[in-house]
Amino acid sequence: MNKLKFLSFTLVIVASSFFLSACGKKTTTNNDTTPTKSAQKELILSESEKPIISLIPRQDGHELKLKIDNIPSAITQIEYELIYSASENGLTMEKGVGDTVKISSKNIEKDLLLGTSSCTNGCKYKYDEGVSSGTLSLIFYTNDNQSASYETPFILKTSADIKKDGGLALKEEDFSVKATTTTKSDYFVAIKNYPSYFSVFSNGKGAGKITSITPTTVTKADSTSLVGDYLTN
Repeated sequence: MNKLKFLSFTLVIVASSFFLSACGKKTTTNNDTTPTKSAQKELILSESEKPIISLIPRQDGHELKLKIDNIPSAITQIEYELIYSASENGLTMEKGVGDTVKISSKNIEKDLLLGTSSCTNGCKYKYDEGVSSGTLSLIFYTNDNQSASYETPFILKTSADIKKDGGLALKEEDFSVKATTTTKSDYFVAIKNYPSYFSVFSNGKGAGKITSITPTTVTKADSTSLVGDYLTN
């Protein structure tokens, strides 16, 4: 009789363990609610809807001001990234700066430092040296799971560089401007804008003389300044 009781008790324990184990597995499967991020749909923007991009160098060339204007009301978030090459201890290294910002107006501005800063006890800066080119990338997001991407190479040149090279050139875009400049210590940035034209920015007026533009389908209204938009015919 004692053996039968012991056997019954053992069977109850084994059955209970199996039941609890099975329940545990079932619960784990049913409670797996990890969200799956759905693929972004492409946001199609017309030329007039595309945001206008500015990348303006500071007077010392160690910072670029990113301005984005004409942002469509459907855009709620923008991710930006600036990648560039810099010299450090005789080596060329890739550096970058970027962030994601929420949008509440048609215009935003961001200061992109070409270097690092420490502001624990007053701000101290370490600027990257030898910065002359890189890539600017933007992704525009909407609340209904759509996105549009924009990417352009950029070049950062001084007045002395322009004098030495005879102008500006975005080789990746087969765009070049042969020109002279009367400025002595200005910085210039050239990009392919989001709308279908090229743009040149400077911390100054960029006064000079444009002698030719390649390709010939690109023109500029004012040939006495390098700064401005170069339109495609």
